[in-house]
Amino acid sequence: MKLSIENFPLRQKFGEEKALKMIKDAGFDGIDYSFNVAGNGSAIDLCDHTRKAKEVKRMLDSLGLTCVQAHAPFGFQYGFKFNMSDKSFSDTVRAMEFAALLGAKNIVVHCIYVPENTDFFDCNYNFYKALEPYAQDFGISIAVENLVNSIFWRPNILSHFIRLLESPVFSACVDVGHAALMGIPPEEYISGMDKGVLKCVHIQDTGGKTDDHLIPYQGVHNWDNIIKALAKYGYKGDLSLEVIHCFDNLPDELYFPLTTYAAQVGRVLINKFEQFYKSN
Repeated sequence: MKLSIENFPLRQKFGEEKALKMIKDAGFDGIDYSFNVAGNGSAIDLCDHTRKAKEVKRMLDSLGLTCVQAHAPFGFQYGFKFNMSDKSFSDTVRAMEFAALLGAKNIVVHCIYVPENTDFFDCNYNFYKALEPYAQDFGISIAVENLVNSIFWRPNILSHFIRLLESPVFSACVDVGHAALMGIPPEEYISGMDKGVLKCVHIQDTGGKTDDHLIPYQGVHNWDNIIKALAKYGYKGDLSLEVIHCFDNLPDELYFPLTTYAAQVGRVLINKFEQFYKSN
């Protein structure tokens, strides 16, 4: 099991290469490459995405890091077109190819929130199916996340939707904080997933009321129970920390110590997973 961290806060503050070196020196095996930025659109210019991807891959290789997974831009909304004439759709496709060139196995692509009295399943089925041929061409899996206030707040619904898509290029990503915010303990959400559909995770802690994205043990979640649930499920993926808000308002000189601490916490969780996995 590899340990990774979403790289956007560090990349935004220090630039691509310095951020990757910091992540490596802190003790991580790799990154979750995030294309998201607050609001609509991508965090990076995707017009020349293949050249940029090759540059980042060279940096990763030189440091001995891997791209464990990725996170597509958030810009796609209801009413946009499901083809390359739509910038948000084309940015999603380019992010998928970018991530594949980095070596990522999975890229999280958010579902579309739909207006009241609109068929959520029909809209999102057509959206993800429009992305399917690109995922097949690039050799990457699209992971559907349990977003807050989406129909995927229950694990059986997310599992059903993955099955409905009927393709090995689709899988599920469970954000443990999102599960808790929708009223289901993360360990119960994980246990409620159909076997084999859960391929990646977003590990974050919260205070139980907002989507805080804190380092584990800074919030209220029971990490022994969460890790036990992953082990009992037979989870085969990696451990990716999505702890973006722990860096909010942080002085520059504290970024590296906090990143190092996050890696140490991640190693504790992986050690627990290995112990629980062996005991099952």
